[in-house]
Amino acid sequence: MKKFWIAVFAVLFMSTSAGAVNMVEVKSYLNVPVNVIGIPDFPPFSYYEDIGHGSYKYHSVFYKPLERILKKYEIKHKFLGVRADEVNNIKLMLVKAKSGEAEAFVGAYADTKLFSGLEVIYPAVISNPIHVITLPETQAKIKTLGDLRNLRGIASKTEYFSDFVLRKFKELNVSYVDSPYEAYKAVITGQADYMFGSMYYNRIMVSRYGLGDYLKYSKNPIWNIPFFIALSKMMPVLSEYKKVFEKEFADPEFAREVKQAILESVNAEVDKNAGIVPPSFIQEMERKIEDETDDSDEDERISSGHIVEQQVHQKTIDEVLDGI
Repeated sequence: MKKFWIAVFAVLFMSTSAGAVNMVEVKSYLNVPVNVIGIPDFPPFSYYEDIGHGSYKYHSVFYKPLERILKKYEIKHKFLGVRADEVNNIKLMLVKAKSGEAEAFVGAYADTKLFSGLEVIYPAVISNPIHVITLPETQAKIKTLGDLRNLRGIASKTEYFSDFVLRKFKELNVSYVDSPYEAYKAVITGQADYMFGSMYYNRIMVSRYGLGDYLKYSKNPIWNIPFFIALSKMMPVLSEYKKVFEKEFADPEFAREVKQAILESVNAEVDKNAGIVPPSFIQEMERKIEDETDDSDEDERISSGHIVEQQVHQKTIDEVLDGI
């Protein structure tokens, strides 16, 4: 009988010890702090705020929803700041994520060479809608993607696209300019027939130049690029963090929060820039048109369909993006 009770106590001791170990493991496997970094200066998704002394703080529309998840699981986290010379250097941001200096990267595209080496977390939180941007009268000529083959298309180097979209650009012989300003000027002055661009990004950039009345977006996006949060493959216990994020990102509430933050960011920027005077090339074009038309009737000039002679009433971004 004595031996029996000794055996029972031994089993109980071993079970309790194993349970304690398991409890410690379950509680500690998410103890790796998560430092977050992302695409720099790519409104409205993210931007860097100058906080003085040569340092910049990272902001993102993913911040609050992501922070809510990290706090839920008691995961220590921080959105990393950068130096002034690092602000627009996406390659450096990716090096930090791929090396493990930062555990999470916000704004990756799947199956895209630029973001290879990161563990993309599915599902995508939201998609980046890519539209055709033209003069209003040009939109009527574009019914299908095939209609673009005989037109001159451009895109700004400041935007990031997935490899799939870049291949489509190549098929359409799309050329590149260095900035959105150059792209808008080329379209408005007739040097290009259209440009490809993100609805979110270009609504903001167009407003900064006071060109909101001179360009029109395709009614629907040509492509929706899934926009992901990715983890560094150098991260300890990566598989456990992956499980947590996959579960939480699948919650429709997370996507709703992010989309709402994007719309608020875009609308706030557009409202802030209301009343900005368009660039000088707009005035030059208006003077040229006046010279060419002499003293002809204003209605006749408007009937020519020239964009600078029209007031374009665009839908609000909420209407345009409904359902995206």
